[in-house]
Amino acid sequence: MAGYLYRNKPWEENVSGLKVVNMKNMEGERREPPRTSWILVSEKTVGSQNLAVGYNKTHPGGMVPEHKHDKEEEVMFFVSGQGKFVTENEEITLEPGVCVYNPPGGMHKIVNTGDKDLEFVWIYAPQLPGHRK
Repeated sequence: MAGYLYRNKPWEENVSGLKVVNMKNMEGERREPPRTSWILVSEKTVGSQNLAVGYNKTHPGGMVPEHKHDKEEEVMFFVSGQGKFVTENEEITLEPGVCVYNPPGGMHKIVNTGDKDLEFVWIYAPQLPGHRK
């Protein structure tokens, strides 16, 4: 479970059973084209059964390649940078404050069109198979 440790475990549990993850204590997963992703909430990290939440930095010149999710709903909230969310039928301009709901089944990609990291929070429900133990 390297890369997801918070004080020797992927999360800190409070008395009430809440689990708190601090991204600054985690190592992101570097991917190609150039981007880094952190899986913050999932079955692997905190035992979540129904959703996954993470953070992505798509570096200048990078992209999240075209793909689709057959069963998973996806939400992305963009917090910094500039980019395009590209589907088979349209292009959506991405900037801070834009939130995209992507239903299952559609091909899509995310392209960084700026000179700084394109950063966003992502949520999947149900979580992707790779987020499970």
